Amino acid sequence: MDLQDIRKRLEDFRSGKLTSAEKEELRGALSALTEEEHAALFPVEDYLQKGEFQLPEEEVTAALARLKQTTKPVGRVMMLTHWRKVSRYAAILVLVVGSTFLLRKTTGLFSGDGKGQTAKRFRAMKVPDGNQGTLILKDGTRIIINGGSELLYPENFEGAERMVYLRDGEAYFDIAQDAAHPFVVRTSQMRVRVLGTSFSIRDYRDEKHASVSVNSGKIALENLLTISHWLELSAGNGSVIDKYKGTITKQDIDTTTTTAWIRGELAFQDAALQQVLQVLQHKYAVRFEVKDSTLLKRRFTATFRNNSIQNIMQQLKLMGNIKYTITDNLILIQ
Repeated sequence: MDLQDIRKRLEDFRSGKLTSAEKEELRGALSALTEEEHAALFPVEDYLQKGEFQLPEEEVTAALARLKQTTKPVGRVMMLTHWRKVSRYAAILVLVVGSTFLLRKTTGLFSGDGKGQTAKRFRAMKVPDGNQGTLILKDGTRIIINGGSELLYPENFEGAERMVYLRDGEAYFDIAQDAAHPFVVRTSQMRVRVLGTSFSIRDYRDEKHASVSVNSGKIALENLLTISHWLELSAGNGSVIDKYKGTITKQDIDTTTTTAWIRGELAFQDAALQQVLQVLQHKYAVRFEVKDSTLLKRRFTATFRNNSIQNIMQQLKLMGNIKYTITDNLILIQ
């Protein structure tokens, strides 16, 4: 089982699709990973930044509590001098990938007093579906956050880099220039490094692809699914990462389309129905159920401005010859 197979199995695990036998097979595959493979699959060491930029204490505490409830010690109990750092490492794994069995099989109980450890506290900004939020950081960076998204950011930037973590969702970044302190955006799939520019990232956990589009300036993009070189993107460039295959593509884009959502618009250019529905669910806080999966491949080109979900569905019906019913926040397509 290669890394991409493991990642797909993890997604299936998260959505409850694995049988007991498949879960055991996944645990075995994770236990057999080498250190390099483990780092490529879960590059959480970068989140720690050698002691800087820890997650908020309350989130770490909650994750460790879940660990105690669900993880049984395997082998000998580890007595570690820097137990808090290792505990944080374990907690971040839980928070990032959402399952406790990802810890190495040698991990047991941790003990210590935790003295001498300092943490740069992160704040979390969550924006529910159907909403949009704007955040101005202390360095002047402006971030527009789309519905169904969560962003972690430090109270104060310290050290060589200014780093934030887009845990889930989509956000547009207008970075304040500071050549001495590059700005870094992390998601579970990628790392973006810039000095001063504007760009957007889309990386929802339940979607098969993650994407970046550059509106102005330049960025360097690292695909965390594979061990590869940084990819440089300039204004008018975009990149798409396939989360299952681990591939990354670079292409020219229409930035007016990729940034339409921050203006309250929805723009689709030869987009599959599946992509259209993914955008609509976060814009209007609705759920979709598609009876015929072949419909998801039908493609649409359209721009919607200040439309209700009822109006949009009616236009999709006319353009794509589909039928639908709306019941509360559930839309059934057939």
